[in-house]
Formats: sequence, C-alpha cells, structure tokens
Amino acid sequence: MAMAAPKLQVTGINHVVLHVRDLERSKRFYIDVLGFEDRRPSGEPGSMSFLRCGSQGLDLFEVSGDVHGGQEMNHMALNVAAPDLDELLSRLSEAGIENGQRTPRNSVFIFDPDGHRLEMLPDTARARTSERQGAGATT
Repeated sequence: MAMAAPKLQVTGINHVVLHVRDLERSKRFYIDVLGFEDRRPSGEPGSMSFLRCGSQGLDLFEVSGDVHGGQEMNHMALNVAAPDLDELLSRLSEAGIENGQRTPRNSVFIFDPDGHRLEMLPDTARARTSERQGAGATT
C-alpha cells in the first residue's frame, strides 16, 4: 500500500533542550568530555547554556528539583522545509494541528500525540540561526 506524502518535511534536528541540576558541571561534561562548543563563549552568567556540535545545538537549562520529573527533555527543535512561518502554520493546519504557540524567533511550538513539545523552525528561522552562528552571537 502506498503511503500519502507527508504534510511537512523535517530536514534535521535544530537543537535539543535538556534540564540539568548543575549547569557548570553539565557544561564541563559536554564541552570537555564530548567536544561540544560553547555558542556563548563570553561566559555570560545565567541559568542557561547554549552549546553546539556540528550544526546542531544543545541548550542546557538549570532547574531546581528533579530534572527527570516527567520533563527530562524540555523540547526538540526540528528544521522544516517551509519558506516562512505563515506557510508552516498553513501546512500544520492542513495536517489537523491547530493552536501552535508562536515564538519571537519565528518558530512555533506544537505537541506530538504523547504531549512531547516540538519546536518547528521554517527556513526563515534557520537563516537567523545561521546568521547568529556565523557572527558568534548567542542563541
């Protein structure tokens, strides 16, 4: 039986967000042990760290309490073959997915059938990410 063409085409994982208990410990592990690069080399203080391996990002968010308390992964961000946010939202609507949460970075959050949060990034959002990476800026 032939399958119908998908409503959207995911072209890659943009970034994953993990909740961590000790931000500095986690940063050292991902940078010193696994070879990730710091996307925020200025060492800006805060409760978040933005790392990179190749073209994918790993964002670490320090939280108090149980980092595995039902939200081990905050969200997965996916690159989508859509020229802009309006086209992406139109395709999501055609697929029966409504009420996505728009973000200031020109992306939208949706939920999979099990409630996992997915950030969908159209071409315009990825262009902004590439510009930031090329300029050495953050997030």
